[in-house]
Amino acid sequence: MDDIKSALFVGMYPNEVNKYRNVFFQNLIFAIADKGVKCTVISPVPVTKYRRRVKEIPQKTIHKTLKGNDVTVYYPRYISASSKQIGKFNTEVLSERFFESAAIQTVKKLKCSFDFVYGHFVLYGGLAAIKIGKLLNIPSFFAYGECDFKAEVGNTYGIPKKKEIKGLTGIISVSNKNTRELKSLGFVNSIPIITVPNSTDLSLFYKMDKVNCRKKLGIPKDKYVVGFVGGFIDRKGDKRLLQAVNQIDDVYVAFAGRGEDKPSGDRVVFCDAMEHEQIPILLNAVDVFVLPTLAEGSCNAIVEAMACGLPIVSSNLPFNDDVLDDKNSIRINPISVDEIKDAIIKLKDLDIREEMGKNAWNIAQGLSIEARAEKILAFIYEQMQIDL
Repeated sequence: MDDIKSALFVGMYPNEVNKYRNVFFQNLIFAIADKGVKCTVISPVPVTKYRRRVKEIPQKTIHKTLKGNDVTVYYPRYISASSKQIGKFNTEVLSERFFESAAIQTVKKLKCSFDFVYGHFVLYGGLAAIKIGKLLNIPSFFAYGECDFKAEVGNTYGIPKKKEIKGLTGIISVSNKNTRELKSLGFVNSIPIITVPNSTDLSLFYKMDKVNCRKKLGIPKDKYVVGFVGGFIDRKGDKRLLQAVNQIDDVYVAFAGRGEDKPSGDRVVFCDAMEHEQIPILLNAVDVFVLPTLAEGSCNAIVEAMACGLPIVSSNLPFNDDVLDDKNSIRINPISVDEIKDAIIKLKDLDIREEMGKNAWNIAQGLSIEARAEKILAFIYEQMQIDL
């Protein structure tokens, strides 16, 4: 992989206004930069969304990894047409085209050479990466991490045409569920796909002293507390979790997340938005991690909780199959409050809790962001050699 010197990434990337959007995309890029690859990011920002605050986002900036490596980021502007259905036409098609145009125009101005281009997700990253690959005559790749292709791509943009995919060198899928989903759609059958589940930064997410973590968050030290990290939306299941907790004696819940409808009540011992760097404190303050999510590509929050040594209660749906089993988790029907409740009650048993937590931690040690970056780079390098 020593021949890979420079890489271009395209997609929605954290900025000064939205510092935690797709932070996992940033984490991967940082890990690749720390492998010695010069990384450049193009992340078009929609002026129609940010309005006056777009002025807070620089046109160009340089981020540094913890190891001191530079990642150069460009934030060209574009006009989003939103995603509105007008008859048989959805304006997401226009939004995607405007995004692609902003990214391509930035590439033309850079006049730099890259060994490959990588797009984050199909829309607002992947399709633009394919066009840039053709323009620069370099291999192009995209990550498929969508929770639901139909909901996030098919219903609005539609299934990409074969001519839009032509030239794509490879796909990085975040789960076997996603890989099967992509192949079933038929438009990427001849394109190599690697499945690499999402991962975590083990230098940030690790076991800490529970008493100290509870003290920092004001959580009672002698209570049985379950934890949740995610958006306060129906898909993630925060309200279903709260319903379950409210039906069990002497069980409490701590939430870290954002959303207009925050969970609240006597059993809620903590509920607030947290910076990503602070999430390990919450995870180490709770006894069990519960996420009754309805749909994921590959859930970063679950891997982070596992890295902190927590047993997991989460969905019995295929997107969890790559990281969860009966040794590190209790899999439940995510819409069943009763199943969520029963799992939480079962994990009141300290012996079961500790055994599952230990198994979860062991699995997480193989899911580091560094290992994921190595696997992705190895796949990219292999496909580049085939392409030559």
